[in-house]
Amino acid sequence: MLGGVADRHLLRLMLPRMAQALLIAMGALLIERLLRLFDLVAGAGVGVAPLLGMLASLLPHYLGLALPLAFAIGTLGVLASLCQNNEADVLEAAGWSVRRIGAVFVLCGGLLAMLSLILFGYVQPYSRYAYRTLAHALSEGGWVGPIEQNVFLHVGDDLIISAEDADPTGLVLSRVFVVERRDGQETATTAAHAVVDPRPAQGVVGLILFDGTTMLAGGARLDFTRLRLEHEFDLAQSPFRPRGGSERELTLSELSVRMTGEDGLPPEARYATEFHARIARSVSMIAVALLSVPLGVSRKRSPTWPRIAIAVAILTGFHHLLLFAETLGTLGRMDPALAVWSVTGGFLLLSGWLYMSTQSQGSRSSLRLVLRAIDRVRPAPRPDNP
Repeated sequence: MLGGVADRHLLRLMLPRMAQALLIAMGALLIERLLRLFDLVAGAGVGVAPLLGMLASLLPHYLGLALPLAFAIGTLGVLASLCQNNEADVLEAAGWSVRRIGAVFVLCGGLLAMLSLILFGYVQPYSRYAYRTLAHALSEGGWVGPIEQNVFLHVGDDLIISAEDADPTGLVLSRVFVVERRDGQETATTAAHAVVDPRPAQGVVGLILFDGTTMLAGGARLDFTRLRLEHEFDLAQSPFRPRGGSERELTLSELSVRMTGEDGLPPEARYATEFHARIARSVSMIAVALLSVPLGVSRKRSPTWPRIAIAVAILTGFHHLLLFAETLGTLGRMDPALAVWSVTGGFLLLSGWLYMSTQSQGSRSSLRLVLRAIDRVRPAPRPDNP
C-alpha cells in the first residue's frame, strides 16, 4: 500500500533533486529572455518595475517547460542513487520489485499532471496576456525611450525632439532642436546641450536645455543659459486589445466553448488543437514517471549522465513531435484530437512498456541492453600509479 515509511523516504530523496533541477532549468531558460527584456526596458527609458513584472509573467510559461525535465531528473537520480548505495537490493530482498519502488513516483506524476492542467489551462493564458500587455505598454506608449542622434522623436502630438549627437543612454544630448506646440502656437528652441528626464509613470517628459535660444510666436527671441521644459503625454493613447485575440490566451473552459461554436462564432481547428494539446501535455507527466523509473535502474558504479541524456533526448523529441502535431491540427491537415493524441499515446505506450518490462535490477529489457552497451563503450578508469 502506498504511503508507507519507504514511500515517504523515496519522496524526501526525490523532491530536493527535482527542486534543484527545476531551478537550474528555469534559470537557463530565463537568461536569454532576460537579456532581451533588458534591451526592451532600457529602450523604453523606464525603471526596473516593468522588467520585474514581465519576468514574473513569464514564470508560468517556463515552469511548464522545465517541470517535466526536472521531474525526470529527480526521479532518475533517486533510483540511480538507490542502486549505487545498495538500497535497491535491500528493497528487492524485502519483496519490492522495481515497479513497486517506482509506484510512488507514478503517483507523484499523476499529481503533477493535475497541477499541470491548472498551470496550462488557466494560469498560463492570463500570464501570457499580462506579458503581452506590458510589452505593448513599453513599445507603444507615449514615451518611446532614449533619443538617437539625427532622428526626430515625436513625444505625443505636440513635441518633437532632435539632436545631432547623443550619448549611449540617449538621455544626454548635444546640438538640440525642439519644436513645441501649445494652445495653437508653435515655438522652436535650439540649445548646445540638453538632458532628458522621462517620467512615464507621471505621464511627463522633462527636458533641461543649456545655452540656447527660443523663437516665440510672432518672431520674438529669447536667449537662455538654462531652460526646463515639461510636456505631458497620454500613456493610454494606444490601448492593448482584450484578452482572447490568440487561442493561447484562452482558458480551457473558453477553448471548449470556442471549439464547439457554442459562443455563436464558427469553430476553428486552432481552438481544438490548443485544447487537446494542453490536456496532452498535462497527461504526459505520468509518462515521464513511467519512463524515468526504468531509466534510473543502473548497475553499481554506472554513471548517471547517459540516462539523463536519454531522458532529455526523449522529452525533447516528444515536445517537438507534439508541436508538429499541433501544426497539422491547426492547418486542418489532420484531425486535431487524432494528431495530438497519436503522439501522446505513443509516448505513454513506450514509457509504460519500458516500465512494465523492468521488474528488477537484473531484468533484460531493451532499455537495459542499450544502457549496458553505453557502459561497455565508456573508457575504463585508469589505475592509480603506485
